[in-house]
Amino acid sequence: PSVQYLDTYIDDYHIQTVITSGPPHSLHLIGMELQKRAGVKWIADFRDPWTTIGYHKQLKLTNFAKQKHKALEKKVLQSANQIIVTSSVTKKEFEQVTSKPIAVITNGYDTHTVSKPPLDTFFSLAHIGSLLAKRNPKVLWQVLKELVDENKDFAKDLQLHFVGSVSEDVLASIDSFGLSNYVYNHSYVTHNKAIEFQKKSQILLLIEVDSEETKCIIPGKLFEYMISNRPILALGPEASDIETLIKETNTGVYFNYHDHEALKKTLIKYYGAFQEGTLQAHAIGLQKYSRKNLTEILSKLILWE
Repeated sequence: PSVQYLDTYIDDYHIQTVITSGPPHSLHLIGMELQKRAGVKWIADFRDPWTTIGYHKQLKLTNFAKQKHKALEKKVLQSANQIIVTSSVTKKEFEQVTSKPIAVITNGYDTHTVSKPPLDTFFSLAHIGSLLAKRNPKVLWQVLKELVDENKDFAKDLQLHFVGSVSEDVLASIDSFGLSNYVYNHSYVTHNKAIEFQKKSQILLLIEVDSEETKCIIPGKLFEYMISNRPILALGPEASDIETLIKETNTGVYFNYHDHEALKKTLIKYYGAFQEGTLQAHAIGLQKYSRKNLTEILSKLILWE
């Protein structure tokens, strides 16, 4: 029914280009059929991967269904006139399947109208967004526990702020390291309030699941973090797109889940800068990630320039 309706709509309004955006990736099948019927140019936009996304393994598909997904993914990738992905890791993955042009257009940031609040007077580490059970960086809690035990001033100044849903497993893990008294759980807040937290916190935490499937995941909040002028402390899998972006923009530091000593040295360095009143990020090249700039790139693809 969708194809029939859209085929008529395309003909009535002389539409030349169709964009399908998934997931759900079934939308790409509609785009592929419209390309055949209406002769339109077709851009397939993948906001997430298809068969290699983390939750795909949890769908309990039969072998036949798995092969069907792989076959449809390949057909879409080899049929679209243009492919858009949100990460370089996904682009490299798709290049193994298709020779069609692939553009990387990440998520981005808008300028905020929220006024800049005064910085926290405590050494505050803030995580904005959901902190699920699989995002549980025990190495971070271990390092913070060691610093609390080794430095009385650090123990007096430390605060952990969680803005959004936090897994009970994560809270239990924090408690096992004796850090519960440092936790301030704010649950859900408005977007403007979340931006306030981003701008006033001393350090912004970005935690990703430590797995092969999450290397290509770039959470949208990273881009808001980057324009907050606060250093980002991120943990995730090796060779991830998050790591590349943070290093490219000089907006913070990135660690793997086993980087105990490097993480500890960085936190000691950051705490020293906090005590001196000099802790801040020194970002470079952020303009390319503004939504205005990203939209201009997209418009050129649509116009086939």
